[in-house]
Amino acid sequence: MTMNLRSLSALAALVMGAALLGGCTTAKVPADGNGLTPYRLSKSLKAGDIIHLPTGTTMDFEQAIGMIAAARVIYIGEMHTNLQAHEAQRRVIEALEQRFPGQIAIGMEMFREPQQSALDRWARGELDELQFLKVSKWYDNWGSDFGHYRGILNFAREHRQDVLALNPSKEIQQQFAQAGAGPLPSELAARVPQTDFSDPFQRALLEAVFKGHSVGGKPSALSAEATAKMFDRFYRTQILWEESMASRIVDYLNSPAGAGKKMVVIAGSFHVRHALGVPRKVLRRAAWPYVIVLPTEISIPEEHKEELMMDVDTPEIPLIAGDFAWLIPYENIKTQKAQLGVLMRLDSGTVVIDKVVPGSPAAQVGLMPGDIFVSLDNFPVTEQGDVSIVIGGKRPGDGVTAKVHRAGREMVFEPRLGAPTAHPVKP
Repeated sequence: MTMNLRSLSALAALVMGAALLGGCTTAKVPADGNGLTPYRLSKSLKAGDIIHLPTGTTMDFEQAIGMIAAARVIYIGEMHTNLQAHEAQRRVIEALEQRFPGQIAIGMEMFREPQQSALDRWARGELDELQFLKVSKWYDNWGSDFGHYRGILNFAREHRQDVLALNPSKEIQQQFAQAGAGPLPSELAARVPQTDFSDPFQRALLEAVFKGHSVGGKPSALSAEATAKMFDRFYRTQILWEESMASRIVDYLNSPAGAGKKMVVIAGSFHVRHALGVPRKVLRRAAWPYVIVLPTEISIPEEHKEELMMDVDTPEIPLIAGDFAWLIPYENIKTQKAQLGVLMRLDSGTVVIDKVVPGSPAAQVGLMPGDIFVSLDNFPVTEQGDVSIVIGGKRPGDGVTAKVHRAGREMVFEPRLGAPTAHPVKP
C-alpha cells in the first residue's frame, strides 16, 4: 500500500505492503515534486518527465540514461502493482544492454535464493513460462500478477542476462525474525549475512510505517509488550531482506560471472529510497558508484485509493529521495485479469472442483463440482497453483482447454474466460 500522508513535506515517505512481513511499495508524490527535491520546479510536470532530484532539473529519457549508465549498480524502485513502473524498469534495462552488450545483470527482490536454479534455467531458455512459474513457485513466494514482470524476464532471457534472486529463504527469514536481539544460534548465524541495525533514520521510518499499518489509525488491542515484540519481528525482517539483497549483489558482482558487469536492482521503492535500505548496505560492502531511479505515480485512480493508501505520520528524513524521479501513470494489471469461475480443493493428490460459480464461464460449458482437473491447455494440473499459473496468463475473452476426469471418464471443455465482477475488463 501507499500512504495518504498528512503533510506535503512528508510525501516522500512510503509504507510496506499488505502483510507486515510481506512486500513493499512506493509512496504517492504530488505532481509539483514537493517532497522529492529541495528545488522549486519551474514547469508543470506530466507523465514521462524525469526529474534529476539533486538539482530539480527536468530531462528526457536519453539525457537521464546517459547519467544512469555511469553507475555500476542501478536501483530502480517500484510500486509492485503498477505495470507502468515495470515498463520503466524494462526501458532502462534495454537501454543499458544497448550500450553495454552482455554486461548487464538483473537482481530481483521478487525471488528468493532457493529459486536461483529456476532463474538460471529460465535465462538459458530451458523452461517455458508455465514451467518457470511452477518451478520458481511464483505464486507461493510473490503472488503478484506475473504479467507485471513478463517484459523484463523475457528480455533477460532473449539476451541471456543473468537474473539474481535477492531475497533469503522463508525458513531463514522466519528464524531470524523470531531470534530477537542478542547472539544468534551458531547454525543460523552461519546462514545469514552481516547485519547492521544502527541506522536511526531507517528505524524511525519503519516505526512510523509499523504504527500506521498495524493499527490502521485505531487504538491497538495488543499490549505494549506484544506490540513491541511484533515490531521487533517486523523490523528484523526488513533488515534481513535488505542485508541479504546487498550481500547477494556484492557477491555476484565480485564473482567471475559478474566481473565487469553492471547490475540493475529491481525492488520496492521502500528498499532503495533515501538510500537507507539496500544502497547503503551495498556501499558498506563495496564502494561502487550507484544511482537510484524512482518511478513515481503522479496520481492514483479513485477506485484504487482505498486499497493503496493509508495514513502514516512520517519522521523527517534529511536526505534526498534518490537521483531521479520518473513520473508515470498508474496502471493495475488486475483490471485485465480473467476468471474461470471455480473453487477448488486438493484431494488425495488431485485438484477437484469444489464449487462452480453460477453464470461463470465454467458453468456455461458444463464443468461441475467433483470434476477432477487433468490439465489446462495441456499443462498438467497437480496442485491448485497450476490453475492460477495457466489462467493468470490470460485475459477475459481468451479460451482455455480444460481436461477433467468425471465418473471415470476423461472429458474436455473449452470455456471462454470472463472478467471478475469486482474488476471489469477495460473497454
